Amino acid sequence: VDKKMMKGLIAAGLEVINPVGQPFDPEQHEAVSTALAESKEEDHTVAIVFQPGYRFKGVLLRAARVVVKQWNG
Repeated sequence: VDKKMMKGLIAAGLEVINPVGQPFDPEQHEAVSTALAESKEEDHTVAIVFQPGYRFKGVLLRAARVVVKQWNG
């Protein structure tokens, strides 16, 4: 039932925000914690998604709750 409902919502315009490995965007993501980045290139990228976000027809319904990598050099 859950898969059918999600499929229908996605067809109607729902977009799931699951940004693992993407740059952190405060407009779409809510940082709940930080983790150490292994290189400078990983600085400010999403390491873990605690809770995916949702956008419906371009309108943000809920920001994704994420852990952001931070480079301390």
